[in-house]
Amino acid sequence: MKKKKLSPIEVEAAVNGIRKKYNDLIVEYMKPKIIKDSFEDRYISALRARVDMGNFIYTEIQVVSKLIKDEKEKQQKNQIKKYNRIHTARNQKNNHYKNIADRIFDENRDKIRKYQGIGLDDTDAFEINKLYGAMKFFELNYWPVVEKILRRNYPSRYSGPRMSMESRLFEITITGPDGFPPGLIKLRTILGRTPRGYSSLQRETQRCMLDVSFLLHDISDELPSFLEDGVLIKDEQKAVEETIEYVHTVLDDFRLMDLKSSRLKENKKWALK
Repeated sequence: MKKKKLSPIEVEAAVNGIRKKYNDLIVEYMKPKIIKDSFEDRYISALRARVDMGNFIYTEIQVVSKLIKDEKEKQQKNQIKKYNRIHTARNQKNNHYKNIADRIFDENRDKIRKYQGIGLDDTDAFEINKLYGAMKFFELNYWPVVEKILRRNYPSRYSGPRMSMESRLFEITITGPDGFPPGLIKLRTILGRTPRGYSSLQRETQRCMLDVSFLLHDISDELPSFLEDGVLIKDEQKAVEETIEYVHTVLDDFRLMDLKSSRLKENKKWALK
């Protein structure tokens, strides 16, 4: 039976599909635009020569699919090489002769092991897992007193620091149906990708840590004013002091003491001068 030729609409749809594959290849794997231009040249030549478009499109799909497959394999091999290089280097180090960087890294991790994680069981998210666990503990054990004081001093949830602190804390601590807070959606998406984009992971990890750091610093700045103004009642003074101590401990354990919103803004101003 004679093979049915593709209609102009089918040809256009197939060609657009191939173009999209080339666009994805150029963007995702940073390939030169000339590979797409070469396809366009072949397409124009095929039209002028009146070749069978079915055969042409089949061949071009094979070509671009092979290019994408090769790039994926190359990227995976590079990730494996990087992984092997890192772990080989670590395994070769003798514990008695660890360099300063390794010792600091291990010491910092040891300081935060005491915090209960939130179930983000991934070695690349160790700090975030522990930090968000520390914030969950804060929300359950320290925030109720803080919230009570804020409600009394700022009756409207839209006045003072109350609204800002509440919404930011719940973004970090309130869990959805999947058991994780909304503030970690993007990070978990990156962790679920294969191969893993480590530059994106690093940026998102930093953003998550800054969110927590800025909130803790704001709480740390706000609470002492309640002690100084004499607005506390009954056992609230002791509770506020314990809360301040816990906040400072978390900031210190996770090396967030210098990651304060106002300080970063000030540094940025100096950098722009």
